[in-house]
Amino acid sequence: MIAGHDWFSPTRVTGLIAYTVSFSACALRWFASRRRGDASGIWLLLSGLQLGLVVDVAFDLRWNLHAFWMARAMARDVYSERRSPQLLALAVLAGLLILGCAAIQRRFRRRRGVAVAMTGTMLSVGLWCCETLSYHYMDLVLYRTVGALMVVSLLWVGLAVTTLIGVLLEQRSPRSGLRRV
Repeated sequence: MIAGHDWFSPTRVTGLIAYTVSFSACALRWFASRRRGDASGIWLLLSGLQLGLVVDVAFDLRWNLHAFWMARAMARDVYSERRSPQLLALAVLAGLLILGCAAIQRRFRRRRGVAVAMTGTMLSVGLWCCETLSYHYMDLVLYRTVGALMVVSLLWVGLAVTTLIGVLLEQRSPRSGLRRV
């Protein structure tokens, strides 16, 4: 159970607002694509992922998953050996994100909005994975406070805004069929 003061922390509220806005933009784009009969699977996928990020920020699912794996490691008495595997997992994650972003940019080079929105969402999921891994030195950076916010919430905002910009670019694209704003 999350206490009231935890629910309304500036970091959590910032993340909730950021990902709710990006989810809403993706969902509206999905509805508009469906209404016109366009292929809308990308926007449905992005909407689902963004909604998952909203739910995660609201209920700390990444920390529940981390706690589950931590308890299993402690029960097997291998928790103290976690640092090297965590670092390796972060390196693999970074490599996959670089390859994934490059593939997205190449595949959607003629649809810049889709490429930007997918990249923003992919990096958000990568950040989620990074938080779930909870490598000590990475946590020192992510959970450092800047004013009333933690650095991680600023990253959430930046990545949510990246996704939102992608949606707006796609909406303004001549091939989108939507009226320019």
